[in-house]
Amino acid sequence: MPIADSMAIGPFTLDVVVTDPPWFENCYILRHTASGAQAVFDPGSSPERIAAKLQAGGGALDAIYLTHGHPDHLGAVAALQARFGVACHAHRDERSLVEGAAALSMALAGIPVEPPTGCEWFENDASFSLGGEAFSVFPTPGHTPGGVCFVFPGFALTGDTLFQGGIGRSDLPGGDPRKLDDSITRLLAALPRETLLFSGHGPYWTIREARAWWG
Repeated sequence: MPIADSMAIGPFTLDVVVTDPPWFENCYILRHTASGAQAVFDPGSSPERIAAKLQAGGGALDAIYLTHGHPDHLGAVAALQARFGVACHAHRDERSLVEGAAALSMALAGIPVEPPTGCEWFENDASFSLGGEAFSVFPTPGHTPGGVCFVFPGFALTGDTLFQGGIGRSDLPGGDPRKLDDSITRLLAALPRETLLFSGHGPYWTIREARAWWG
């Protein structure tokens, strides 16, 4: 299903900014509707458009979160950190990818990227909150060593682990196809069937649809 510019899901409002070419990556802005608190997930590029969405939301930016450390998912982090003074959170096993994002970006697309100026590295059992509403980390290694999905009541942000009718690459540094298959199987078994899945590229779908496709 195509992603609307803004969707209300439970206590949250989810906005998407599809970043500039060549990545066309889905950066998600999550706003706790009652408090106005906001978080950004995977700001791959286009920092000015992301900042404009945040300002239109009207609330403070609490933090930046990364599903993984590839350059198309973190290219705007440094600019947003400089503008809003917030922390960036990523899994500890993504550290080498995050810190090496500039070199990988040049190798893949010839595009300069400024890595985050500092990240707070979390563990597999990490949990966070926005506006007092908790959300959790679901580890999904395979596309990258420390790739994760962020799980909320009724929806999940799957990064490049799982797309509508597709899965992430496992041939880039740190990828592992067997781990990726296991991660997807565990994710689809763990979440309720009507959970909405929002990926790093392309449209969204449901756990029910993904289970039927995955077999």
